[in-house]
Amino acid sequence: MKNQVSIIVVFLVLAVLSQSVKVIPEGRTGVIFNLKGGVQENALGEGLHFLIPFMQTLVVFDTRIITYSFSNNVDDETRLGEPIVAKTQDGQIVGIEASIVTQMIKDQAPQVYQTLRTDYEPVLKSKIGKIMQEIIAKHVADALYTDETRRKVTAELSESLSVSFKQSGFELKDVFLRKIDFSKEYIDAIERKQIALQKAQLAQIKKAIAVKEKQIEIIKGEAIAKQVEIKGRAIQANPRVAELEYLDRIEQSEKKVPVIMGLRGNTFVNLDKMLP
Repeated sequence: MKNQVSIIVVFLVLAVLSQSVKVIPEGRTGVIFNLKGGVQENALGEGLHFLIPFMQTLVVFDTRIITYSFSNNVDDETRLGEPIVAKTQDGQIVGIEASIVTQMIKDQAPQVYQTLRTDYEPVLKSKIGKIMQEIIAKHVADALYTDETRRKVTAELSESLSVSFKQSGFELKDVFLRKIDFSKEYIDAIERKQIALQKAQLAQIKKAIAVKEKQIEIIKGEAIAKQVEIKGRAIQANPRVAELEYLDRIEQSEKKVPVIMGLRGNTFVNLDKMLP
């Protein structure tokens, strides 16, 4: 009987110790809930803590930096759901894969427990989806193709989420827009638009080339006319110019010109019959 009592006492002592001695691991924060006073205002840090058995309950929160991803990749370490579906300003439906990096503010852990209890992830998911949809609705689909607009969307999302998260006791660390998927119909329309644009640009280039070629022909014609005019003036001023030019043409011709020797050794060439 005495042994049985001793065993019971040992179990009671162990039960009391298990309720009174708690260890908060590294990267966590503790919140104490009192049966009489409710949630204790001050959060507990890492290490060993003593509680009043059966009167106080310890709730531990993860205060490490966590990345929440919205994607189709099932290998993501922390995944809140599928890509966020949003509608652009011009009515196009897009699917957005994003990663949100956040951390619970240690000092605000008691407030998080009072307002959200331990099931706070659905609240964060709702905030992210709503704000993302509001921001995407400000931009047209075509603009989301550009890096400049994506940077702008990321900045707007970061600013809005930072304010909203802080109200819930979380600090936003970073935002990543990993991918924006468009509907197949929209992608096909974009491709047709690009092809039409390329054809229009090619037509403009051909037109510009034709204009340049015409200008070159006009310049050539003007140069030839100017050359003829100069030669005409030179011949009028000195008839010997025409003879010299004629002889030059003969010299450049591949035909052999027969030479007729005169009685006194003079050379006579019938130029009119030798050249066409």
